[in-house]
Amino acid sequence: MAFPAISIAIGKGDRLIWQYAAGYADIRNRVENSPDTAFGIGSITKVFIAVIILQLTEQRQIQLDDRLSDWLEETSLSGIANAKAATIRQLLSHYAGIASWEDQPAWIQAARGKHLIANRFWQPEASLDYIRDQPPLSLPDENFHYSNSHFTLLGLLIERVTGHRLQDELDQRIFRPLALNATRLDGFSPTQPQKMAARYHRCNADFIRNAGIAASFQPEHNAILNVSSASLSVEWAAGGIVSTAGELMAFILALKNGALLNRQSLRDMQRWRAAGEAQMGLSLFRTDSAYGPAIGHGGNVLGYSACAWWFEQTDCAVAIVTNVGSMHAGADAHCASRLFRDSDIVKLAHAISGR
Repeated sequence: MAFPAISIAIGKGDRLIWQYAAGYADIRNRVENSPDTAFGIGSITKVFIAVIILQLTEQRQIQLDDRLSDWLEETSLSGIANAKAATIRQLLSHYAGIASWEDQPAWIQAARGKHLIANRFWQPEASLDYIRDQPPLSLPDENFHYSNSHFTLLGLLIERVTGHRLQDELDQRIFRPLALNATRLDGFSPTQPQKMAARYHRCNADFIRNAGIAASFQPEHNAILNVSSASLSVEWAAGGIVSTAGELMAFILALKNGALLNRQSLRDMQRWRAAGEAQMGLSLFRTDSAYGPAIGHGGNVLGYSACAWWFEQTDCAVAIVTNVGSMHAGADAHCASRLFRDSDIVKLAHAISGR
């Protein structure tokens, strides 16, 4: 049982053309997975946040080269290195050099490991406290450093500029217009999707060393833990959205086809800079594949992993969601992104899409 449950969606042009769901959304209760089962999408949430930011620039409410300190109060930025100097563009592209709360050992143990409090609700700024007084990773605009902190700050920015809660902006700007009825900002929306997958996580020596096992985690077969007692509220704007494979595909197709942003915003989003072995735009990665360049993002949180990509040359798109995460369990631990890289799913997608 490499993955308790997996759902896949394939798109072509502007249409969802194929869906697949297998496995168990809940192992112990033998609840079968289905296409309308929702999963956490992890850091693909960042693409949703980027869309709202770019919509705000289109409405001339902000500019990409505004500094964060032009908008957020000193109390929010206090003790966060680079936060006062960094621009919105640098935050979106992970070139702000601000330390990530996800890399802090104390945060890992409190939010994903041995010190986790079951069902704790995390306020949006709580994770930022783990990086206050930490040194910067680099000067702003100097180097690529992937950081969840950037998106907590961008979520606060959206709330400050609009005067509305982030979950309401997501609902009004993206979820409702695209009829994403099962898509939510988990922990902050008043309702849950009707079908929600239980959460499981890889448990190996790396995870035990890095995070540890909370008292509320329950062991399952094949070295995985049931971590459903954890709350995705800790991820918020950096990784807190839940969705189905089909609805995630609807979002990706709407984005690439210009249904959410104008041409200038899409050009801004796809101005590529070095990002390790890939390239980064404004919250979109671009990487090479056997079918040419692929654009998208992966996601991996406690209990879920996902990925969503489209291929520039073939106009084919793939979304994968699973209810097992691999964060802090080592680079080789199975997750949706590794499944995307190492399996025949991309080949299948192109066969189904006719290319």
